[in-house]
Amino acid sequence: MLPYQRVVRKVKAQEIHMRDAFVYTDEEKGLYYLFGTTDVSDGAANVDPCFEYYQSEDLINFEGPYLAFYPEKGFWGVKHFWAPEVHPYGDSYYLFASCKGGIGEDRGTCVLKASRPNGPYAEHSKGHVTLKNHECLDGTLYVEDGQPYIVFCHEWTEIYYGRVCALPLSRDLREPLSQEPLILVDTQRDHLPWIRQMKDPRVDKVGYLTDAPWLHHAKDGTLHMLWSSYSVKQAGGKGQGGYTVAVLTSESGSIRGPWRHRSALLLDADIGHVSMFRRLDGQLMLVGHRDDSRHGSESPVFLPLDDPSDIQLMKSEVTV
Repeated sequence: MLPYQRVVRKVKAQEIHMRDAFVYTDEEKGLYYLFGTTDVSDGAANVDPCFEYYQSEDLINFEGPYLAFYPEKGFWGVKHFWAPEVHPYGDSYYLFASCKGGIGEDRGTCVLKASRPNGPYAEHSKGHVTLKNHECLDGTLYVEDGQPYIVFCHEWTEIYYGRVCALPLSRDLREPLSQEPLILVDTQRDHLPWIRQMKDPRVDKVGYLTDAPWLHHAKDGTLHMLWSSYSVKQAGGKGQGGYTVAVLTSESGSIRGPWRHRSALLLDADIGHVSMFRRLDGQLMLVGHRDDSRHGSESPVFLPLDDPSDIQLMKSEVTV
């Protein structure tokens, strides 16, 4: 029996303390599974770090937490179980999740596997599949012409100017095929006028953050990538100067670009680390966490999107 006891309860979304929220829609069961970085992602009391999920029929009322992944003895990650995402691939489900190894080991995104979207998940890749001997996180799966890629962030805490990179993966998702990444975002190279230099008291440097890449093909074939950082106040004439969501576009529809940054931010309302899903009625949705600047108060937020070639929030959904 797992050394794991949590009281399952019925809660509203705003009552769930969670960062990096992610939703998987189970159309067969008519359920939404809500994953994210929760208060047991670094362990709690005598419980090792693990991944949990909540479930809902309406994105308003949730039930949980339930266990999605509990590491077996010897698992490479020892802390910082962050940013889980569920992706169907082949006839299985894969949970891409960031962990930190032990002393002298990397932070990176590993791949877990299950037969159902809500798990239970088991170790699949041997360690992480991001850059070896580097600090990386927030990996997501993208497949182009049958070739799977992991798209991830090279941590600003290591390289000062954060990057978003991509590596091709083996077809079984167990390992990267290269250690030479495609660089999609480079905060030094790209000269973004809205981005804010940030500080972290745990890190003896200042820098430019890159978080949470998410790729989406629009109806016209255009490939967009959403990603998060921090903005200067009044960026674009409005905004809080907090956690934000930017848009990168490949008009060729390929991960190889060329890529261009959209000048207008998608969100500048202290909401970020977003991904997309479709509601059971087919509506395209954005999910992330709100109140990023109020650490300890973060909770999931769900926002409907227009679904043309260009990604836009539905009017009047967010006021900044």
